[in-house]
Amino acid sequence: MNALTAPTPLGNDARSIATRTRLISSAIEVLVDLGFAKTTGVEVCRRSGLTRGALNHHFPDFADLLVETLQTLYTRLLKVNVDAHGGPFEQVLLSSYERVTKPEFKAVIELWLASCNDPEFGARLSVAIEKSAILFSPAMVLANVQGADADDGDALYYMITEALIGIGVGRAVGRGEGTAHEVRVLQKLRSLAQDHDRASSTSRNTGEKISKT
Repeated sequence: MNALTAPTPLGNDARSIATRTRLISSAIEVLVDLGFAKTTGVEVCRRSGLTRGALNHHFPDFADLLVETLQTLYTRLLKVNVDAHGGPFEQVLLSSYERVTKPEFKAVIELWLASCNDPEFGARLSVAIEKSAILFSPAMVLANVQGADADDGDALYYMITEALIGIGVGRAVGRGEGTAHEVRVLQKLRSLAQDHDRASSTSRNTGEKISKT
């Protein structure tokens, strides 16, 4: 092989990244379509169009693929936002709702459940979950929303989070379709978020007026 045909390190890196991405994307697809129990190396390779050798080269242990898949899912879902014009909590609610109603959220649920049902795999997956936990904490989420107080309304934030996870589970069970009461639940959560935003805004404005006197 001469210098003109030899691949550059950059080219190798790009191909390696592309291969890993295909394997991870296929793993997500299988988790969503078939569930964790049927997410196998054979099926991932079939959907990705790659060989078992390629899978073993990049992920010698199949659990490595699933751990990186969860990390990828978290990254993708955290990038999802909506152009909401309401207050901080309403923005958090609508963005979070958009995330849990994505088809990919079913893959997250599948991996969460697998981490509980398989102690050995769960121990490995828990590391990825713990590393990403801060990304889902009230302080981290609300810090990215202008005007939000991370120490204010934690209980409401957790209630919203738990309710939205329930909506995500409902959609997973319903093969992507929302339950009959999903809209009503979202409307109630939005009303609570709006009430909290208005109260917080009034409190801040009152505090500012007092400090100026």
